[in-house]
Amino acid sequence: MSSNFPLRPYGSTYGREHLAGKKPRPKTLTVDLHNHMLVPAAADLVKPHLPADHHPASRFTNPLTTEISQAQSRDRKVEFVDIDRRLADMDKMDLDVMAVSVSPPQFYYLTAPALGHEASQIINDGIAAKIKPHPTRFVGLGNVPLQDTDLAIRELNRCVNELGFRGVQIGARVGDEELSSERFEPFWSRCEELDIVVFIHPSSFASPRFSHHFLANVIGNPLDTTVAIHYLIFDGVMARHPKLKIYLSHGGAFAAAYGARMDHAFGARADARVHIDELPSTYLKRFYVDALVFSTDQLAYLIQKFGADHVAIGTDYPADMGEYNPVEHVYQVEGLSESDREKICGLNALRLMNLDASRFGK
Repeated sequence: MSSNFPLRPYGSTYGREHLAGKKPRPKTLTVDLHNHMLVPAAADLVKPHLPADHHPASRFTNPLTTEISQAQSRDRKVEFVDIDRRLADMDKMDLDVMAVSVSPPQFYYLTAPALGHEASQIINDGIAAKIKPHPTRFVGLGNVPLQDTDLAIRELNRCVNELGFRGVQIGARVGDEELSSERFEPFWSRCEELDIVVFIHPSSFASPRFSHHFLANVIGNPLDTTVAIHYLIFDGVMARHPKLKIYLSHGGAFAAAYGARMDHAFGARADARVHIDELPSTYLKRFYVDALVFSTDQLAYLIQKFGADHVAIGTDYPADMGEYNPVEHVYQVEGLSESDREKICGLNALRLMNLDASRFGK
């Protein structure tokens, strides 16, 4: 381990240089659409019903990675559950609002449908209770039991109509089932009808090749999302549901940087155009992506590729793979207008959730 680069797991990224002195920020609201909260009551409920390695990343690991991950669970226990600590950290990060979603290991898609539904209810009620005293700082994104489409829609309706949540977070797959599975069609239709944001977050693309160097996260997480994106495009979900508002974690994963390969396949092979009649990149550009790419040049690329109106801040708070200077990052991209900075820092997120800044005192 190099002494020239001391560990700073919950601090400024080594992915870029940082600004000195007082950090700039827009006059408009700043909103984080990608962050997580743990709900211990749901974990207690499902623990007897799940194997210890139910999360894909835990199946292929090594002793050092396991030790570090366990230490993070201890180190960040307060941040994952305590709302006052979260508020203090938001102030440090120049964030006015967080749209809070559950930690992805709590999707619990491998449980029986009834148990998954009960766990989702506990999760959503837990998030709602935490954020209710602070309506000018938090919004909720719900969790739904996607292992059963009808139950998922039922909980989706409750989240929006009873709890006042402005969207849902879902995994990049449900067990071995892709999000383009035919049984999910009513779910996607309901998301369109409710006009909510759907935040897709990975659980890892587990492989024995990813057992070292935290590659189950470094490569596995964006790869999991990348596969989901391709299925949503090539199986025609994006074509059949043009009003879907899907927000992708980790900068749109690998598809964002290599989407032209899909277009080439579409032009070269009949099996790459079975369900679509436009270039795959046409559908790719309809997704929204978070700004969680760490480097300035990669963020500039995302803005150029997707447009400033399709990029929104995401921090992955409170994990060690998070971005703890999200507003600074946007201001480090050269050539952006102040209007575009305002969009990326918060206005796009408000638009996706159909929220007015006046709700938050601005």
